[in-house]
Amino acid sequence: MRHIYDIVFDIVFIVYKFYNVDIVLRKTTIFISSALFLATQVGFAIDKELEKTKKATGINVPVSKWKVPDAINEEGYIDESKMPKDSEYSKLVILGNKIINETAKYAGPQAKNPKDRYARNNLSCSSCHGNGGTNPNQSAFVGIYGRFPQYNARADKVISLEDRINGCFERSMNGRRLDNNAWQMRAMMAYMQWLSQGVPVGGNIEGQGLIKIGYLDRAADPKKGAHIYAEKCSACHGEKGEGMKNDGDGPYYMFPPLWGKDSYNTGAGMYRLIKAASYIKANMPKGDATLTEEEAYDVAAFINSQKRPVKPHRDKDFPDRRVKPLDMDVGPYDPAEKGRFSEKDHRYGPYGPMEKK
Repeated sequence: MRHIYDIVFDIVFIVYKFYNVDIVLRKTTIFISSALFLATQVGFAIDKELEKTKKATGINVPVSKWKVPDAINEEGYIDESKMPKDSEYSKLVILGNKIINETAKYAGPQAKNPKDRYARNNLSCSSCHGNGGTNPNQSAFVGIYGRFPQYNARADKVISLEDRINGCFERSMNGRRLDNNAWQMRAMMAYMQWLSQGVPVGGNIEGQGLIKIGYLDRAADPKKGAHIYAEKCSACHGEKGEGMKNDGDGPYYMFPPLWGKDSYNTGAGMYRLIKAASYIKANMPKGDATLTEEEAYDVAAFINSQKRPVKPHRDKDFPDRRVKPLDMDVGPYDPAEKGRFSEKDHRYGPYGPMEKK
């Protein structure tokens, strides 16, 4: 027998979708209890328990405290005076840190050797993984080395850390894969290993990944997001999302573009609404992360409704439809949905009715 909540959500969704009767949504608060579903996340897959099963490692170690090596300065660069002198390992780690912070220079459009231009935009890894991957709640690299190999739902298989880095190059950097033996890859791997010192193999760490946020009980609204963006985001990222270039040394952008030809493509994790809203809620505006969850959802919807490079063959992502994230806006979807939700629904929500109960 179906759970009473499933039946209620089906009725609410149908009325909302076809008749837009606001009063019905208001009455559903007796079941929802607030404007947000306070469900915890495990990748926001339709079948979260199945994804947990696929991810399971059998490794059970205590969660480590957040700790960044002393040689990392406030800007996420390595203070070379605090590293062992004349050490080949240190040289490789320092180079990896520079590649992460200044990707366009070493592995992107600004690289001197055309063969080194793997990224097709001028973003840096640090554009998302702030301060060289050392900021908590920004998908940081601290402890990451020992968490791979790991299951990846997008590929539906166990992947290496090199595979994960290449996923970013193909999607967030809108570029092409690096060979595992490319000098940039070896340097980035050494840096991530160095950042992970003291974290047990297979162990998690405080501040890992992104924060967990709830679901809105309505679709995210790009029009509302446009007003929020103009008021709280445009000063740094530009009125047209073009970002702010850096006139001095360091990364190509001081603040990255959020849409347009030099931004991430539609295959990037940041293009998915829940993931983007999680990142924005925890970190934006920079230094004063005061947006509400609703504002974070709406501004993420606005940003990702703008034009950007298109990643082809996204229908091949997440081949096991049962663990396809709710906010993946390209089908096909789990046959269990029975066509109840459109690609637009998956793009903007609401997500509560979609999740397997």
